[in-house]
Amino acid sequence: MKQIGGNAIVIKEVNVNFVRKALKTQGRATKQQLAQATGLSIVTVGTVLRLLLLEGEVLEGEPISSSGGRPARQYEYNAEYALALLLFPHESNGTIKARSTVVNLMGALVFETDEPVETIDMPTLERIIDERIASYPSMRAIGLGLPGAEYDGKMIVSDYEALLGVSVTEHLRTRYGKPVIMENDVNAAVIGYGERTGAGEQSTIVYLFFPERYPPGAGILIQGKLYKGRGHYAGEVANIPLGVSWGDASLMNSFDELCEAIAKLTVAVSSVLDPNVVVLHGRLISQEHLCSIADKCGARLPKTAVPAIMLSNDFEADYLNGLIALTLATLEPTIVLSRK
Repeated sequence: MKQIGGNAIVIKEVNVNFVRKALKTQGRATKQQLAQATGLSIVTVGTVLRLLLLEGEVLEGEPISSSGGRPARQYEYNAEYALALLLFPHESNGTIKARSTVVNLMGALVFETDEPVETIDMPTLERIIDERIASYPSMRAIGLGLPGAEYDGKMIVSDYEALLGVSVTEHLRTRYGKPVIMENDVNAAVIGYGERTGAGEQSTIVYLFFPERYPPGAGILIQGKLYKGRGHYAGEVANIPLGVSWGDASLMNSFDELCEAIAKLTVAVSSVLDPNVVVLHGRLISQEHLCSIADKCGARLPKTAVPAIMLSNDFEADYLNGLIALTLATLEPTIVLSRK
């Protein structure tokens, strides 16, 4: 984030950001209400509103009656002023599908489709993005959800061989001239869970995802910040030497063995990170599993170190909400005032 002392141009931008944020929060407000919310003068608020009206970022609403004097005009934030595209692949009944979702600046759904594809490679990603931008020219940012990790500008881990060694985000930024972010599924999911529950900024949350055919992965959120580690390798919990055969069908289908394995993993991450909450998701994990896992953790950890163990029944919703939050954040202003 760029720290600045302040000059006329910067102060103007800061004032615009104050009004923009207040109007986003309130949805609709008068000049007087915006002045009270921002601490700016009514004259300054009026100047900012004229600029935002000219850009189309703010719309004029209907006047509202007031006690005496002329009715006050309301102003409404135009959530459709810019749009964001979220794109992620997933498997369904052995078929690779690409889900693309378009949202407005408030995160509301504008369009969504889920299409089967032959493979996930750069030409496939470009085709889908080209089609969405052609339909929605006000697209300003792109968020990709891809299993794997980028380091030093290239994909170092990927479930899709055609993307290994490819500079995915840099290529797409150059091609489209827009902000592009990429995050893996469980990292996006822990952000989405934190957003949904409102616990992210005050807590440490570890989100453990258990696919049926692959080893588990973890997303780590510490006081609202995603923790990736030095080489973006944090969360590769399957490498913790617990003597568990992750991905083994017999493990996933045995209630006792699965509870024991997840309890061992929960104790391990709790001993290192001391999280407030450990969230579990897997198609075969139920509330009944949770009770057994909690009992096993309670027998191995001090009472004060036992995290709340929660079950997420909708991984895709957490995943998508996290991608939305990350992508819309690229459109947020980064200038702030600071004291020298």
